[in-house]
Amino acid sequence: MSKRRGLERDLDRWIAAGWVEPAHRDAILADHAQRPGHWSAAGAGLILGAVLLALAALSFVAANWAAMPQLARFALILAALWAALGGAGESFRRNNPALGHALALVGASLFGAAIMLTAQTFNISAFRNTGILIWALGALAVAVAIPSRPVLALSALLAGSWMVLETVNPLTPRIVWLFVPLWLVVTGLAIRMESRLTANLLGAGLLAWLYTLVRWAGGGEGELSTPALFVSLALICAAGTLAFAVAEERGLAMSRIISRWLMTGAVISAFAAQFAIARASGGATTGLLFTGMVSIAAITMLALMRVRTGAMRPATALTVPAIALAGLLLALIPWFAPGWVGALEVLAGIAVFALAAAMVAEGARAGRGFTGGLGLVLFIAQALHVYTALFGSLLDTALFFLVGGLLLIAMSVIAMRLQSRKHARTTETQP
Repeated sequence: MSKRRGLERDLDRWIAAGWVEPAHRDAILADHAQRPGHWSAAGAGLILGAVLLALAALSFVAANWAAMPQLARFALILAALWAALGGAGESFRRNNPALGHALALVGASLFGAAIMLTAQTFNISAFRNTGILIWALGALAVAVAIPSRPVLALSALLAGSWMVLETVNPLTPRIVWLFVPLWLVVTGLAIRMESRLTANLLGAGLLAWLYTLVRWAGGGEGELSTPALFVSLALICAAGTLAFAVAEERGLAMSRIISRWLMTGAVISAFAAQFAIARASGGATTGLLFTGMVSIAAITMLALMRVRTGAMRPATALTVPAIALAGLLLALIPWFAPGWVGALEVLAGIAVFALAAAMVAEGARAGRGFTGGLGLVLFIAQALHVYTALFGSLLDTALFFLVGGLLLIAMSVIAMRLQSRKHARTTETQP
């Protein structure tokens, strides 16, 4: 069923219930029709077909590249580039946006080919990553001029690729600060154009950049074998998750997508931290204590803001900063008490279980299904870790899971009864 047909059925039901005036039905449908459309099979086919044609043309030219004069190479690439962009403009003029987006994407791709050709012709290999940045900026300009969401997604992908390549380049700094303003610009355009694909690419790129930020704060190359850096990354991602959740509550589009990427990064980092506790005494703590404390302060402030708006339960708002502080302490204690590693590994496992349970409980609220599902995945992963690492016999493992299962069922039954009583009291107080 198309979204328009679904909206029509909803409007008819709302009109029958008296929630919407019948005179407003056509105006609502007209407003819905003016919103940017989503992918269709025909549009996606045109875009994929155009990309394949561009790859075929590039492959044909590459096969005959050595026999072509340099001037002919430039002329061919530039002619194809302008033909694609001109065809895109004509397609939009003739009200064929699917073909227009496809040709714009081909034009942006050929712009990258022109950059690579220039670098190859003049033997500019030392600045090949800069060429990808120029390509990203060119694609961004095309996306703004048309505007085109597929080209904007290509720009976000190129920006993230450039950041990763610059990070692993031994001749450049370990953190690419220029990525931040570029990310902000592309994010603003993704919000304006309502591009969910671009928002997902931006979320993945931000997560990768935060990884480099934590490595830079740690002051070394291999510190992510220590728990403090994993925990720092988890805390930064958690603070970012809450920040984008607050932005979503205030109406900022696409915030939920980026928030979910950061939440996933926080969960993965928290889960991985427990595996590095045994190696904690050999690492450095440069910058990590400050980063952790600032992140915990931000988490606490943002949680209280969400409590004030009713988006978070007070109990959850107290639990999340407490878990964050406990995680930071568990990561730092091994430097001062190396003999406590075994006990800390057990406590870290308990903290991961507590985090998973809190996420599952939060996921029971309306609109929090992703949080609950991610918490369930974390709980299963931690249970499998306990199964493979902490128990030697099957009987001990069975006993552990039996006790844990009974406790969870008992807690769930209690929570259900408390919720039923609360609902009954609410119903009684209503007139």
